Amino acid sequence: MPKSLIAFLFLICLGSLSAQKYSGNISPFHTNSVKVFNKPTLKILAVMVDFQQENDASTSGTGKFGSIYSQNYGNKILDPLPHDASYFQAHLDFTKNYFSKVSNGKLNVSDTVLPDIITVSKTIRDYSPGNNSTDFSGMGNLSSEVWKLVDAKHPGLNFADYDLFVIFHAGVGRDITLPGSLGTERDLPSVFLGQAALQKIFGLSFQGFPVSGNTFNISNSMIMPETESRELSSFGQTVLFQITTNGLLVSSIASYLGLPDLFNTNTGLSAIGRFGLMDGQAIFSYSGLFPPEPSAWEKIYLGWAQPVTVSPGNYNITMTALRTPASSGDTVILKVPINSSEYFLVENRQRDALNNGAILTINSAGQSITKSFSKDASGFYSYAVDSVYGVVTDVDEFDWSLPGQIDDTSHYAGGILIWHIDDNVINANIASDQINNNPADRGVELVEANGIKEIGYQFTTITGDVVTGEGSYEDYFFKNNTGTLYTNIFDGNSRPNSNAHSGANSLISMSGFPLSSDKMSFKLAYGDSVIKPLFSSVITGPASTANIVSAGNDKNGLFYMSGYDLFHTNRFGITDTLFTGFSSFKPASSVLNSIDYLFGAKDSIIKICSYDGTSFKFDSLNIGKIISCSPALDLDLTGEKDLYIGRNDGTVLVFKFDPSSSSILSLQKSLAVETHLVAGIAVDAGVYSVLINFLNDHPQPVGTSPYKFVVIDSQNKSFTIDDNVKQFGLTKNRAGNYLNIALSGNSLYLISSGSLVKKIAVPAGVSAFALADIKNDGENYIVYKSGSQIHAVNLSGAEASNFPFTDPDNKNFTGSPLCADFEGDKKSEVISFTEDGRIIALDGGTGKYVTSFPLSSGLYVESASVFDDNGKISLAVIDSGKHFYGWNIGSVSGTYFWTESDGNSANSSFVNSASASNFVNEFFPKNKVYNYPNPVYNGVTAIRYYVSESSRINIKIFDLAGDFVAELNDNVQGGFESETIWKVNNIQSGIYLARVEAVGQSGKTESNVIKIAVVK
Repeated sequence: MPKSLIAFLFLICLGSLSAQKYSGNISPFHTNSVKVFNKPTLKILAVMVDFQQENDASTSGTGKFGSIYSQNYGNKILDPLPHDASYFQAHLDFTKNYFSKVSNGKLNVSDTVLPDIITVSKTIRDYSPGNNSTDFSGMGNLSSEVWKLVDAKHPGLNFADYDLFVIFHAGVGRDITLPGSLGTERDLPSVFLGQAALQKIFGLSFQGFPVSGNTFNISNSMIMPETESRELSSFGQTVLFQITTNGLLVSSIASYLGLPDLFNTNTGLSAIGRFGLMDGQAIFSYSGLFPPEPSAWEKIYLGWAQPVTVSPGNYNITMTALRTPASSGDTVILKVPINSSEYFLVENRQRDALNNGAILTINSAGQSITKSFSKDASGFYSYAVDSVYGVVTDVDEFDWSLPGQIDDTSHYAGGILIWHIDDNVINANIASDQINNNPADRGVELVEANGIKEIGYQFTTITGDVVTGEGSYEDYFFKNNTGTLYTNIFDGNSRPNSNAHSGANSLISMSGFPLSSDKMSFKLAYGDSVIKPLFSSVITGPASTANIVSAGNDKNGLFYMSGYDLFHTNRFGITDTLFTGFSSFKPASSVLNSIDYLFGAKDSIIKICSYDGTSFKFDSLNIGKIISCSPALDLDLTGEKDLYIGRNDGTVLVFKFDPSSSSILSLQKSLAVETHLVAGIAVDAGVYSVLINFLNDHPQPVGTSPYKFVVIDSQNKSFTIDDNVKQFGLTKNRAGNYLNIALSGNSLYLISSGSLVKKIAVPAGVSAFALADIKNDGENYIVYKSGSQIHAVNLSGAEASNFPFTDPDNKNFTGSPLCADFEGDKKSEVISFTEDGRIIALDGGTGKYVTSFPLSSGLYVESASVFDDNGKISLAVIDSGKHFYGWNIGSVSGTYFWTESDGNSANSSFVNSASASNFVNEFFPKNKVYNYPNPVYNGVTAIRYYVSESSRINIKIFDLAGDFVAELNDNVQGGFESETIWKVNNIQSGIYLARVEAVGQSGKTESNVIKIAVVK
């Protein structure tokens, strides 16, 4: 039967132009080498192996070379007989040419094919794993037997001269699923068995197959069939389906070189299509004749290419296609960082960069011939190559194997390929060879420009056929791309978009892609209408973590601490080690007259650093006693700036900070606060509060709490907390009175003039809080994270409207929230950080994402600061990998609230009175009566309301039949949003009516009815 008819029947059966695909779990041990091969020459030893003869219907052929065909097909087929040493040498010649070309000469292949055939002791099925089996011990035993027989037959062979050991065996590979191939499930799968795979078979002590008198161990085996062509039964006839092994051979060698598979190794389905090497669609492209060149990531991973990496900014980029004569400054691979672990790789890939068609070099009957094809046509398609025969040994451009379509100029249109690389996914899955097994989170993912993710996804047609997406020419970025969703721009709003895998905004846009050509120019930009990246660098330092201590005025650069050492960076990766042993605590810092000042504390010495943008100056002052907490600057005094230093003897020293004086610091007074260690200081305009720790030098009696902390204010009023205080701060309430807030245990203590004003319960595990004006209703709010939620409670303990916020990905928040108004509406936004590296910002009023957020750092944030950059509010973070990022996040001037740990760069832990512009005078506004959550799923809901004056609250709850269910009563303070908790553990599912009545102290009475849904 003509090959064209065979191909037609084949396509009808599979319902896809990409007829070939891996069967599920074809090669569970087909893993890459542990290390990337880094020698200039790869030396291969190959041996031909046949089996004991048999007539097993579950295998192809009898176990002898040339027995797979029932008739003589002659020389005008792929992989024609005889399958002897010269035949396998021709296939290896293809690998020489392929790797030399795609590596740009960085890898040469040298090979030896032994002339004789080794016959092993068993039949094919005795070595073959069962169908869907992961037991490859038979393949390991085959390798062991083969190399032992080779060693015995060639006693003078120096195995140590070779790197990779290949077994070419008689029969067909069990590597593709084809109609009519049922009954051959005991053929041998094609596998590369590296040392790790062999240790799974023979045990961890296995070091290799001993040869050469036990002086050398062979630690790998690549097992390949004589061909992938096979006879199929269709419509009562036997037909020859032709598919050769060139693609399979180079991909298996690439596994030895260190490349992981990039198809889904669980299902065998495609993941990158025909746009790189390590995918079934590429391996068997053009019936296995030749795969495309490796993708940009594959070449970089093997050390064959180096990308040009850009920093945040705006660029005009020109990309030159492979095989195109390059000019000086041409970019072949561009790396565009998204965050610390994700980036885009950009390349220009053209099927016919030389514009001369496809020129194939073929070994036919021992003669080298060439065949040229000006275009894809009958007999030369990616899925059928009727017009090619023999063994292809070279192609002038392997990228002819890419998807592509003839454009208006009769040129095969390629274009810009954008790869989304996620090193977190790669590093987590490369050892198990599962980089691309999760279609929703691939480590090496092609950004499909047509906006429809189809590669590796299966679709059922109206005729019932199952089609597997492999990608198409619409997946390139180029002008006139006919994809339905294509808009010639790639940014955060396009489809596909440029977001990080977490969904965070990368702020990256690429636009203005031209018509497909060998040189393509486009625009690359970082930032959007609101947020502009400032810098991205990796910082240094001896400690495993680093902490921002001052963003300064930014034009002078940024400061951070690593361990006890102070560092400075110019934002672009150039870092100076300023002062080793600078501070045991977070330094206090300030900018005066465009000069940065930092005050550290180490032992009994105050360390001082100043920087004017040109030179650093250092000074120190010994104060005689051990400094026991972070220094705090009071910068709000008119005409005077003071530095507060706490010591371990309970005293607080106050120094005048005057840069114009010959001595920057001069002692003003000593405050004898207590006789125990000072643990913290909060200060504003000369009003201070001091946290005293009794634990360190005053053991508590047995049976009492191991902690005792005392908050003492500047009026010498004190309040004792018998538990560990994790953090404390200072603010003003609506009346202008100072209020201390201390986080201890599972409670927030609100303290004024030595008295407890309010004790607010918080969830277990809360370790830090921020203070901010998020509503302009006259009171500051306490913001904290708990698990996957951000809470904001007012000074009466009620949750703010539209809070808590729950992360949509259900990831935990880390660190402490930061608060600043960078939208310019006078209400603070809330910035927080998730464990998967997202940076979120919430509008304080609505509780929803601020425009352009979330951002991404890639790894979880360990330190952050909100700072001023030339009049714009900006954000800097350091993540767990010591990556340092900065962004302008506000296009207008705003207000700073809680911008670093200890409140701000001055460590004052203070936030001033809140604005009352949104203060509600209405006694009991109905639009502020609601419950959260609603519906109620977890057994508890908070009924929330607002009263302008202190009131008695009565809540009666009824079911829809009018029957009484519950009554709740509360007394609340006026001027606050408040809440009353209703526990519904014993309440059945249904809709309930809650009548909420407020009776004010003036006698006013108002009520409102709300609906509450309970779901169990």
